[in-house]
Amino acid sequence: MRNARRFSNANIREILKGSKRTKLPETHYLKSFGIDTLPERITTIRKADSVDTPENRFIKHALENFLKFCTDINNKAKEYGHKKMGNESELMIRELEGQLHHTVFKHISRPTTLKLNSPVLQRKEGYREVLRVWLMFDLAAKLIWKGGDDIYSGGKKDIATLYEYWLFFKLLDLCQSIFDIEPKDISELIKETPDGLNLQLKQGKFTALHGVYDSGSRKLNIRFNYNHSFIGKKTYPDSGSWTTTLRPDYTLSFWPYGISETEAEKQELIVHVHFDAKYKIANLTDILERNNENDLDEEKEENRKGIYKNADLLKMHAYKDAIRRTGGAYVLYPGDKSINQKGFHEIIPGLGAFPVKPSKTDSGIGELKAFILEIIEHFINRASQREKIAYRTFDIYKNPPESENVVKEPLPEAYNTNRDLIPDETFVLVGYYNSQEQYDWIKRTGLYNFRMGSGAGSLILDKETVSSKYLLLHTSGDTESGDLWKIVSRGPKVYSKDDLIRKGYPSPSQDNYLVIQIEPVTDIEFDNVSWNFRGLSNYSTGRASAFPFTASLTELMKNKKR
Repeated sequence: MRNARRFSNANIREILKGSKRTKLPETHYLKSFGIDTLPERITTIRKADSVDTPENRFIKHALENFLKFCTDINNKAKEYGHKKMGNESELMIRELEGQLHHTVFKHISRPTTLKLNSPVLQRKEGYREVLRVWLMFDLAAKLIWKGGDDIYSGGKKDIATLYEYWLFFKLLDLCQSIFDIEPKDISELIKETPDGLNLQLKQGKFTALHGVYDSGSRKLNIRFNYNHSFIGKKTYPDSGSWTTTLRPDYTLSFWPYGISETEAEKQELIVHVHFDAKYKIANLTDILERNNENDLDEEKEENRKGIYKNADLLKMHAYKDAIRRTGGAYVLYPGDKSINQKGFHEIIPGLGAFPVKPSKTDSGIGELKAFILEIIEHFINRASQREKIAYRTFDIYKNPPESENVVKEPLPEAYNTNRDLIPDETFVLVGYYNSQEQYDWIKRTGLYNFRMGSGAGSLILDKETVSSKYLLLHTSGDTESGDLWKIVSRGPKVYSKDDLIRKGYPSPSQDNYLVIQIEPVTDIEFDNVSWNFRGLSNYSTGRASAFPFTASLTELMKNKKR
């Protein structure tokens, strides 16, 4: 009690009512105030200056964290021979150790809690700077994206790379919401750099989303890739690029459910849609809307000077033309105008651009979502022109051309009524007439009849027969023929015996016949030409030589005699 400098009301109450009391001597002056006993001790509060405050504990904690990080960096730098990084980290280590060896930190203990909402930390000069740096270090700078020395330092921000990463996560969320497919664990997306100092997004092989989308009427395999590499110089039908290796930023792939991706590539059933992030793109609208000769002349002049303003557009064309089975290639940029150029009549194939920008209110992702939904509707349509083109491509290129499959003989040009004149797909019916009287009837009526039924010599209505465009006539004893007619009816008609008699046909022996309508060939390329029909692969000898058969125009021209 003698050490108490100033008594408070609480101290007075303790003197009067405190426990563990000691009896006062009879001569004590407090006896006169009616106090016979005093407590052995009372509690007093004394204020003293101390540096061991929560704020200073945080400063010590932050500096120790920085020191540990710099030490780890220095060890790695020495291990991998990063001389510059090693020197810089050593300077930081010496500076931090010098600060931590200051006598003030000897009296500061370790923090039990971090009071980050402290007004001193947030407002007082010196404290707030350390807090800001520590927050950046702890919450962000542990992940250093490849492509920038320090994405947080002023004037050195790799905005284009950050925009590319931001777009990836936006597209991942978009695909997840549209297709209702859970993406892979995002931790698989992150990998260490070889020296273990940084982290970066995986490129080239990372598939962020892969699953099956069920539209109700059709199931589709869906795959969303980040920086998928399409290997160059691949021969058909392998996947990839047939020129150089290309790597779009994002690729969305579709193919039918129930078939592997490899088989879908071979059968032209897969479609890739590519997107490229372009943070800076100049005059995209002007480039895509150049229509006159002056614009092209100006572009040529700029190209001669090494200026290529349409490089981004050309890159989209490169993706579209070089990467096999690409349905479209589109730029994503933080602009305000979308462009969607269709190659033909449908949503794909196409090229264009969509504005997607970081914004708290409207990022523009809705327009891109509508575009992807339109692509899905397109894939559900099994009668689309793209489906037909895909099949034709597969059918034509599934086998390499045979060295013998060459036609250099004069043929009618494929335009107007002859637009479908493809020698391999144009067929010729080879028919027989057994008398001059029958031949005169053919010339007079423009009709030619075949036997029908199951008997020998009956016409087989296969695809080649029904679609035949020409008729080559021959008779007994012929070894070659130049008597070529054009079939003008859309298909054979059934004529009865009586029908042919009314047409003047000489002595029909069958109950029913198949009859086609013909007219003389007027193409000058077939004038004074004769063909060795006996050299055709479907020709039969003996009595079967009178049976009708078909041959392609390619095969027929290879048996041209004159």
